[in-house]
Amino acid sequence: MLVERELRGRVIHDFPYPPERRKCPHRALVSLTPAGSCRHLCPMCYARAYPWSQGAPSLYINTAEKLAEELKKLEICPPLYLSQVTDPLQPVREVRELTARVVEVAIRFGVPFHIITKSGKGVLWLLRRVPALQEYPNWWLAITIEAPPEKQPVTSPQASPVWERLKAVEACAQAGVFVVVRTDPAIWGFIREEDELWILHQAQASGARHIISALGHFNRLSFARLLSALHSAGFRREAEEVRKSYAPGGAEGFFRAGVIRAKRSLREEFHRFMREEAERRGMTYAACLEMGREWDSPGIPHCEAAPQGRLARRTPAGKFELLPDCFADCLRHCPDPGDPPCGRPELLREYPFKFSTLLPRPSPLWG
Repeated sequence: MLVERELRGRVIHDFPYPPERRKCPHRALVSLTPAGSCRHLCPMCYARAYPWSQGAPSLYINTAEKLAEELKKLEICPPLYLSQVTDPLQPVREVRELTARVVEVAIRFGVPFHIITKSGKGVLWLLRRVPALQEYPNWWLAITIEAPPEKQPVTSPQASPVWERLKAVEACAQAGVFVVVRTDPAIWGFIREEDELWILHQAQASGARHIISALGHFNRLSFARLLSALHSAGFRREAEEVRKSYAPGGAEGFFRAGVIRAKRSLREEFHRFMREEAERRGMTYAACLEMGREWDSPGIPHCEAAPQGRLARRTPAGKFELLPDCFADCLRHCPDPGDPPCGRPELLREYPFKFSTLLPRPSPLWG
């Protein structure tokens, strides 16, 4: 039974990561459900492994209305990110309807937004449910394809089959949407080079323009769930290879000791291989979180690469317009750090940003 609840705090908030080794640009995260309230049941899911994760399916019924209220107050808005802790297009009617209402709010205000999903059918449903989305220029899509079809029932058992996800990539690409394919986490020892090559080939053939990947990081619970899923599916030898490929990590950026991730030498080899193969196929590449920007394709404005991923400013008419060459990745890509086009030099220092930083500034008083 779906539990409906009201979101008490702010809708718009940034990633909680500090600036040390941070790769994520400023984003306006929009939570549709509590962490872990997702039907896909991916065994390695970090959100389901949080101590505060909600096992029962639930959603915040007032998200769209609160988002509209907050956008009315802002002068500057980073791209919206729907929804970072659960799939916004998972096969739950109420969750998809809430996502559609949030998308309608974003379109009404003209703000850029970004959806990550493993639901091919959900993407096609959303295009039908919100026809204006097909003409809206300020959004982009990331579809996660973390395994080839024969292995996907282990890694995302309740998500859309891979071929449905590729249909969604193709449909959006043909409609002119900037589409990213994410292959993370590539669970090394279960996933191999030939699997990644298959995904890259299919992504390029379907119209994806950018690839994001990582070998992933886990806590003890999510890693134990992953190994158990591999054993249950009969992949015992692969489970042992996975166990050997990953080890507790030391403090590195916002990661803490005890985090389980691949050894650095393996990560370097993986990202070198992935970038070469993605660029060979005419796509750009970025490593997610676990490596620095030097591992990404040159020339991309931020790790998501989408040209729509820019800060937006409210116009006198009340809608937002994208700022030119201002990609909300203030640590690395401010066009003019001495006089930022957003008028918010605080964003060069605030990680995460304060909501008050996005509000209009009082007019100067003249004597």
